[in-house]
Amino acid sequence: MSSESMPITIPFTLEVITPVSIGNGQVAKVLDYILDASNQEVYILNQKKWFQYLYSLHKLADYEAYIKSYTSGYTKETIYEWMARTIGIPNDTVLSSVSKRQLRCVKSSIFKRSLNNVNLCMTDLDGMPYIPGSSLKGVIISAVIAYIVENNEVFRREWQKKLIDASNNDRELRRCIREYGKALDILILSCIKESTGKWHNDGAKKLFHSISVSDVILSSKDKMTTYILPRYDSVAGQYKRNTLSLYRECITPNTKLEGMLSVNIQELRKVGIHSVTELVKIVEMHTQRLLSRWKQVFRGDIEQSCIHDLESVTCLIGNSIGFLHKTLLIPLFDDHRYEVNVVKSILGNGHRRDRIISPRTLKLTKYKGKDYIFGGVKLHLENG
Repeated sequence: MSSESMPITIPFTLEVITPVSIGNGQVAKVLDYILDASNQEVYILNQKKWFQYLYSLHKLADYEAYIKSYTSGYTKETIYEWMARTIGIPNDTVLSSVSKRQLRCVKSSIFKRSLNNVNLCMTDLDGMPYIPGSSLKGVIISAVIAYIVENNEVFRREWQKKLIDASNNDRELRRCIREYGKALDILILSCIKESTGKWHNDGAKKLFHSISVSDVILSSKDKMTTYILPRYDSVAGQYKRNTLSLYRECITPNTKLEGMLSVNIQELRKVGIHSVTELVKIVEMHTQRLLSRWKQVFRGDIEQSCIHDLESVTCLIGNSIGFLHKTLLIPLFDDHRYEVNVVKSILGNGHRRDRIISPRTLKLTKYKGKDYIFGGVKLHLENG
């Protein structure tokens, strides 16, 4: 194997600019945690230790009766309220000892007695949150494909027309979307053939495998900070914010994590990318295309401030980052009106009212009194 075909591995720091939430598929329901609202503490219960503690107080039977009453709908009393009524509130040491994780929540989350369901972060075996490398790699790959699309005007014109023509026929649109996915594969292979002079059936596979990202973790000397944050929607053109009963555990701004990026430059050269620095710039450009659409549409002071926070980010990752960023429709359209018609047709009847952007909501949160859009991170390469 030549040295040129060997992957380049570069350490990087990932700086969290706006709250990041990457769920592990686990949801803490009301009976899974104790909310100490006055201290903004959330104790995710270790059920075995919690039952052992109640058994030691001879309160396990009482608790089982409470659970039965709660699940039957006869009471809305929270675990914290049940404790206050029956056994008193244990001190922090006891609550920590019966919990598998202890989290913080912001005051703006606590507008009632519970947080409903809380979507928890991805964590390792020690309970330490991290960002899976696959989340970052997925955004990088999407940006590379978007770059290839943007640089092929014939392909762009062809698929603009096909999608626009199909947008008023649901069945035809579904078929067109499937065909678009296949066409993207052929486009990548054609791009590689133009560069190498050969048709490589496994060219797309090799291209995607040429980029590898490790899990992104906190350095051993630092301590991870996460908060449970609310989610609310800002509606385009209405200057209206809808408060939702949705809560996510998020990695907070200014947190820095470390990872490794491995890239086979020889493979990327086949699609016109000649360095790791250029690759990162392409990812940033893909993100800025989305921000440019948001800037034109979400004109409120809070929305403009939130979008401004993202101007320095490399990409958006995790939950609630927006449909447009995760699809490969952005690079097809210069005229946003055509894009809106296609996207709202894909998303269904609930978006028929969309006129200026689709989806028509920004998904926002609030942390330490400031509003944010989820998921903004900045990637700093540690060397060239």
